[in-house]
Amino acid sequence: MTRLPNARRTAAALAVASLMSVGVAACGSDSGGTDSTAKDPAAGAAVLANLDEGDEVDPDEFVDTVADGVEASTTAHLEMKVSIGEQLTTEASGELDYTTTPPSMQMDMEIPGAGTTDMVFVDGILYMKMGETSGGKYWKLDPADEDGMLSGMGLDKMMDQSDPLAALKAMKPGIDTVTFEGNEDVDGRDLDHYELTIDMATVMKSYGAGLPSEAAGALPESVTYDLWLDEEDRFAQMTMDYPIMEQEMSMEMSLDDWGKDVTIEAPPADEVTDMPDMGGLMSPSAGVGA
Repeated sequence: MTRLPNARRTAAALAVASLMSVGVAACGSDSGGTDSTAKDPAAGAAVLANLDEGDEVDPDEFVDTVADGVEASTTAHLEMKVSIGEQLTTEASGELDYTTTPPSMQMDMEIPGAGTTDMVFVDGILYMKMGETSGGKYWKLDPADEDGMLSGMGLDKMMDQSDPLAALKAMKPGIDTVTFEGNEDVDGRDLDHYELTIDMATVMKSYGAGLPSEAAGALPESVTYDLWLDEEDRFAQMTMDYPIMEQEMSMEMSLDDWGKDVTIEAPPADEVTDMPDMGGLMSPSAGVGA
């Protein structure tokens, strides 16, 4: 198969890395109905009620409350910006649909060196179109393919956790602290700000992801996430910054328009093609490492 030039391998890696980031937002809903345990939304909301700035919330109760807050939600609009050092910055927008199992996603991204990238994640399969780089067609990436790129990056097992409840439970052991930072006006929205300290080794172990040693060694011991929740305790905004492979990675993501009508479908078969060899994608020379 044809190998891609380094710059385009890097762009493709950033696109996939951005998709992985969306998994954090997907942790907020259990529309698949896999949890038959009855929950009391009022009891969950009480956990986050009447907090003062600096108060800590039990991580388990926080996760359960956020899950309850979006349990009845169906879809959301996503805006995201991801930067890796000074090399690459990409902005994306799209839609999330939690009525499917696993959740579906459609996202358009602007990636330097690759132009507009269209991404669709439906029925557990990722389709990615990168203009001339992909010949005007969608590459198909199957997380279940042991020889595929996602498996080679150690991300296949993480994508197995795309069921929101499973992902939420997998993250829970790695949350060390949840601190209430106060109520804030964010772009005209009245949001509650929380700071989460995450133990990366525990999270990766709970996900069961077997990252290559050089990638795992590049991960920081802990990461701080800033989360903003709306009045129904749903994800509204998230930001994070952390060093990786001697570069700074940052991400900003917001979700709104919960419940809007969306249609997310796999591209027609005649618009799908095999993905070329992405050899060396995980090496430092590829530019993005983990």
